[in-house]
Amino acid sequence: AGFGLWGSMFPIDTIKSKIQADSLSKPQFEGTMHCLKRSLEVEGFSGLWRGVTPAMYRAIPVNAAIFLAVEGTRQLIADTEDSVDAFVSKVAGVGAATA
Repeated sequence: AGFGLWGSMFPIDTIKSKIQADSLSKPQFEGTMHCLKRSLEVEGFSGLWRGVTPAMYRAIPVNAAIFLAVEGTRQLIADTEDSVDAFVSKVAGVGAATA
């Protein structure tokens, strides 16, 4: 899934990066579509994919870390859900008794 996301978004990210790196005092691009058009004229279609290999290699540990964090969090929630529910019930019971 991570590779699919990176692969589908990489050309858009390339254009975004070119616009961000453009000079503020003498901009080379007038906007997104102008940047895309000029990039295709100068570099061709392959210019939109420059740097995709390192990004894909970077995606491996990034996606693994995200997967581990999500699964660890899910497990932590599952392990503590009953005790949290019991605590909330006690607090709600104390609040109802004093009201």
